[in-house]
Amino acid sequence: MFKTNKIIMVLILVSIVATILIYGNLPDKIPFHWNIQGEIDAWANKIFSLFTAILPLGIYLMMIYLPAIDPRRESYLKHKKAYGIFMMILVSFFILLHWIVILIGIGYQISVSRIIPISIGLLLIVIGNYMGQIRPNYSMGIKTPWTLADKTVWTKTHRVGGLAFILSGFIFIIAGIVNQLAGFVMAVCTIFLVVIYIFAYSFFEYKKIKG
Repeated sequence: MFKTNKIIMVLILVSIVATILIYGNLPDKIPFHWNIQGEIDAWANKIFSLFTAILPLGIYLMMIYLPAIDPRRESYLKHKKAYGIFMMILVSFFILLHWIVILIGIGYQISVSRIIPISIGLLLIVIGNYMGQIRPNYSMGIKTPWTLADKTVWTKTHRVGGLAFILSGFIFIIAGIVNQLAGFVMAVCTIFLVVIYIFAYSFFEYKKIKG
């Protein structure tokens, strides 16, 4: 149903090849996790960098073949553009995360507490902008019992959810620019509130329609 995108494949392969070339220069331990203040609190063996290098490829191949096994595979033809953009933005995001690990590992000073929230914000904005185009399916989107049960509820929930994601994205970007712990906590709390709101919205819309 979906052919491989040459641009995405080039990005992935260049990242993998560059990782292999630089692998010998990596220290034995590389950063694996950061706390909410942007401080490294966990390390991994450098071989972990090979896993994070091929992870975007695994995600991309999974997203290519997922529509073929979805019972509502015909929906992907209707939201093909949005799905293609989702693939591009998700793969790019994980490549970015991989290279943050690599660059910090070889000694570059990168403000994770800034770049990660801003990157997440951009990811949410892009996803939110196209979420309203997603048609009912079982593999992606806002899947609650009520969106899966009714097409109208699905459509309304994704439109509202898209706006909520965009709002959350801007809050994450602001949190990254401000680079304060309180801002990041507020951004994370916003995500939880958005999830609760979307869940409740789909329930009440379903009740409204079905009486």
